[in-house]
Amino acid sequence: MASYPPYLPPADSLFASWLSNFSALLTAEPTDYGLEAADAVAVAAVNTGFQSAYETAIDPPTRTVPSVAAKDVARSSAEAVVRPFAVQISRNSAVTNENKLAIGVTVPSLVPTPIPAPTSAPNIAIVSATPLNQLLSYSVPGADGKSKPFGAIGTQIFRAVGTVAATDPSQAIFQSVVTRSPFRQRFAAEDQGKIVTYFARFSTRSGSGGEAQNGPWSAPLTLTIM
Repeated sequence: MASYPPYLPPADSLFASWLSNFSALLTAEPTDYGLEAADAVAVAAVNTGFQSAYETAIDPPTRTVPSVAAKDVARSSAEAVVRPFAVQISRNSAVTNENKLAIGVTVPSLVPTPIPAPTSAPNIAIVSATPLNQLLSYSVPGADGKSKPFGAIGTQIFRAVGTVAATDPSQAIFQSVVTRSPFRQRFAAEDQGKIVTYFARFSTRSGSGGEAQNGPWSAPLTLTIM
């Protein structure tokens, strides 16, 4: 099934009305929508073709398998022409919101809903251990059944491997961002018998530029590598 943006109705009857309005307004004042007269001519041509094929396909005396197929082809051709123009108008900040609504395209939200940085630190725990492998889990403190707080996209895992336990996250090396709990950690043969210390923190992409915002560090989890 085709996927349609909100301003491109899936039903043929609604698409016919939308396309007719889109073409009429664009033909009248193409510059109001950041386009040119030639663009309006191209839209008018596919509008005429689709409207004719649509009327033939829905009229009982002329509704046949070939006429319905011709309507579908005409719609595909119309969509291929108008969709890029509709997207361009929707994203053009120089086009007024009133004109966007009038021509039937979406008015983008310029201010995304902010998601605060995580305020809680994850609880990390050992689930099981086998030689050179450890299975760990993380969860939100006090939140039954929830592995991440609202807005978090993942949990950053850092670890330090040595002969003594690490005491600060700055001593650990970033491993990965995990999105599911439990998760597995693997080690090299030379790590066997050493001590690994884990630190973790939740992160979310909620900054104005989409940058990751990180929550507080977990308490260290120290284990011996089998």
